[in-house]
Amino acid sequence: MNSFVITPLPAGEVDAQARDARRRVADSPLPCRRCLRNAAIGDELVLASYDPFVLRSPYAGEGPVFVHADGCAPFAPEPGRLSEQVAGRQLSVRAYDGEAMMLDAAVLAGERFAERVPDLLDEDGVEFLHVHFAGPGCFAFRVDRA
Repeated sequence: MNSFVITPLPAGEVDAQARDARRRVADSPLPCRRCLRNAAIGDELVLASYDPFVLRSPYAGEGPVFVHADGCAPFAPEPGRLSEQVAGRQLSVRAYDGEAMMLDAAVLAGERFAERVPDLLDEDGVEFLHVHFAGPGCFAFRVDRA
């Protein structure tokens, strides 16, 4: 296994009109989960709840994510392509089987992501990975075999 693909918003678009969604002007490089770029200071964002699971699981649940309020081009998944949000962040990578049950997890510096993720995907029974930003714990993106 030497290739992977990153997918933004695996369970579909964020509901920016949800009752609990909040608009916010970026005052730092907050991570948009649609384009997987860091927002520029002054960008208008929506903070909303999002559940990234496409299967029901005890691990499923909503958590906060940002998306650009006026839309943005979704990150284009390509084998081995990294998002700008990987470098410089501490990442929590969680490995799941085909029934969305967690098999393994690792916390690693974003700079180690490309070297470590193929090993996690190669573990017995692993079907996909969810990556979260380790500090705040927010969902970042899904990773699959290319």
